[in-house]
Amino acid sequence: MPFEVYYPRSENFVSVSKNHITLNRNLASKLNADHVELAYDREKKIIRITAAAQDSGLVLNKTRIGAKGFLQYFAIESRGKFPATFAESEKSIYIQL
Repeated sequence: MPFEVYYPRSENFVSVSKNHITLNRNLASKLNADHVELAYDREKKIIRITAAAQDSGLVLNKTRIGAKGFLQYFAIESRGKFPATFAESEKSIYIQL
């Protein structure tokens, strides 16, 4: 029987909890920022995360964003892990809830 090689999936996932949005290290490094801007498309249920200037936006603490106010404002009650994509042209992360 021939050997089969295991290649780990390099899919990007983001965790959403009651108070935080947590990126995996790969996604956080692609943003290359300490502050982020969060936006939400209510119709498509997509969260957009983009880098923000140092004096604006929310703090990205390693891989975690304190997003309690954002989640409450948009009444986002989805919790768990969700697929995320990084748009290189826009330097943005899109999370499909």
